[in-house]
Amino acid sequence: MSLTQVYVFDLDGVLYRGEEAVVHAPEAIARLRQQDGVRLYFLTNNSSQTRQTYADKLTRLGMPCVPEEIVTSASATAAYLDKHYGASGSRALVMGGPGIIAELRAFGMEVAHVADPTDDPHFAHETFDFVVVGMDRTMTYNTLWRAQQAILRGATFIATNRDGQYPIEEGKVTPGGGSLVAALEACTDVVPTTVGKPETPGLQTILDTAGIRHDQAVMVGDRLDTDVLCGNRLGVPTVLVLTGVTPIERAEALIIAHPEMRPGRIIPDLREL
Repeated sequence: MSLTQVYVFDLDGVLYRGEEAVVHAPEAIARLRQQDGVRLYFLTNNSSQTRQTYADKLTRLGMPCVPEEIVTSASATAAYLDKHYGASGSRALVMGGPGIIAELRAFGMEVAHVADPTDDPHFAHETFDFVVVGMDRTMTYNTLWRAQQAILRGATFIATNRDGQYPIEEGKVTPGGGSLVAALEACTDVVPTTVGKPETPGLQTILDTAGIRHDQAVMVGDRLDTDVLCGNRLGVPTVLVLTGVTPIERAEALIIAHPEMRPGRIIPDLREL
């Protein structure tokens, strides 16, 4: 049996909800930091902010980390586009936050946001190589239309993630980036390529960076259909924690219906890790 060398944590619903640390999360992170030979990484489907912003937030909430320990669906998407398409010099239209824009520009892409001013009110002459979609609280009918038109003119549709819900304080949820992806899919009849969990590029990046085998890591998340399924696809041991969007009753029903989502363990909070 291999000893765990790397713990990979989802963020929203696992370590924090909105601007509140999840109960017992800071103590768990501190305890694991003190264990010899153990490294921590953080893998989030939230593409809205930069890795530095997430590192600052975790540190502010009592879980110090550095940007190099964080992989977002935005950073994974930028790396994916560079690997498979050669991103440098290509044009991307973004429906999302500053995290996506920063990551794409770091690979030499020309980036526009759907809400940017344009000289062409009908977008008749705009051409892009990619339309990249994540969480975007500025979405309007017109920005949806602009993204639709770019895809219909041939831009490749890329979803950073398809999470329908985003956990916030007091056990509540708000619409996630996947709700925007679904709207754009509905008005284009085009199925996007998805990079974030449950797809595996982000988690594979962490395994490669850490230089470990799949069985030497543990994926900890609050969703069966993203975190756990992603780990299972790579043979990484998985833990479902019940502090996020998946109550135990829903977890049990999903596992029966979808055995591929079965986690190695289910824990009420991170004290059990």
